[in-house]
Amino acid sequence: MRIEAELLIDCCNDLGETPVWCARTQTLFWIDVPAPGRIFYWDKQRGSADFYQLEDLVTGLARGARGELMVVSSRDVFEFDRATAHRRHIYSMPSDQPDHRFNDGGCDRAGRLWVGSMPNNFLEKVRAAPAQSSGRVYRVSGDGSGRSFEAHFGCPNAMCWSPDDTTFYAADSMDGWIYAYDFDLAAGLIDNRREFCRLDDLGIPDGAAVDQDGYIWNARWGAGAVARISPTGELDRVVRVPATNVTACCFGGSRMDTLYITTARHGLTAAQLAEERFAGGVFAVHTDVPGIEKNAFAF
Repeated sequence: MRIEAELLIDCCNDLGETPVWCARTQTLFWIDVPAPGRIFYWDKQRGSADFYQLEDLVTGLARGARGELMVVSSRDVFEFDRATAHRRHIYSMPSDQPDHRFNDGGCDRAGRLWVGSMPNNFLEKVRAAPAQSSGRVYRVSGDGSGRSFEAHFGCPNAMCWSPDDTTFYAADSMDGWIYAYDFDLAAGLIDNRREFCRLDDLGIPDGAAVDQDGYIWNARWGAGAVARISPTGELDRVVRVPATNVTACCFGGSRMDTLYITTARHGLTAAQLAEERFAGGVFAVHTDVPGIEKNAFAF
């Protein structure tokens, strides 16, 4: 099955990422990564978008359980109060990964943030060095404590969970695989990493969301598409997006049956940008299966 997404917000993001829907306020949040990073928000009722600007990279975003936002920057996780712009530090990446940055992440049902690290490709010395698979998975709790798991990621993405909380998924955009892990919700542990899905003819795996049937909707960088992948790792359908670099997606809307999709202008040539007028915009498509609202961070 092939369906088409339509432009919702013409925001011209350089590297739009990590859309998060808040059902309580009917608000869509997402980020534009490169410094100065921006946190965008779009109120469905008003139909207009605005943003908060931060001096560092913004690499991840999650809802807070009390209505605030949990922001991931290059090396820090902090609480961001929308009303006051006050920030409260939660966690920092350990010093033994000095040339790494955080990337994609999400919260489990217990309210812990899981976020990956990767060599910081915004640093010239990292870009000039051979590619490394040295990224980890970090688990950050509300009390500010953290734990890392060796994962050997080159570029971690697509962190999400099966509806029954027994499987944790994470992609490595460098090797093209989406991996599955056994997940222990009570203990907050991952184990038994295994290859789950690789779609060599459909771009590179980026951010993801999960629907109520346990299918993964995975943004495919370079392919202008979102792939719906079955719980057994098979391609079910493709959503076409009129922008080459599709970065992430989430479910939202009043019935949780709208898929919101972020895209990027980053990496496109002048000729591509001339052809893809709305690259960097946010797109949307109605789905026949409702999705699951992404979990909130809990203190």
